[in-house]
Amino acid sequence: MRYLTLSEVLELHHRVIAQSGGALGVLNLGALESALAQPRITFGGQELYSGVIEKASALGFSLIQNIHLWMATNAQVMLRGNLSCPE
Repeated sequence: MRYLTLSEVLELHHRVIAQSGGALGVLNLGALESALAQPRITFGGQELYSGVIEKASALGFSLIQNIHLWMATNAQVMLRGNLSCPE
């Protein structure tokens, strides 16, 4: 499985802002990196999120949960990220 990279998510953010308006920028890069790591989490050598749907949900939840991640809306970027999630 291929996961979205930090640079891909930042590019999605730029595109969302260009299309819908809002402030461009990341307020908390560490929180963004943490959100991107969520779908890859393992425990005892086992993936916590085994399928694409579960991984996309974990990513979406992490992106939208952190309300101080983006200068603009988290929901727009989360939706675009999940809709373009590579398999």
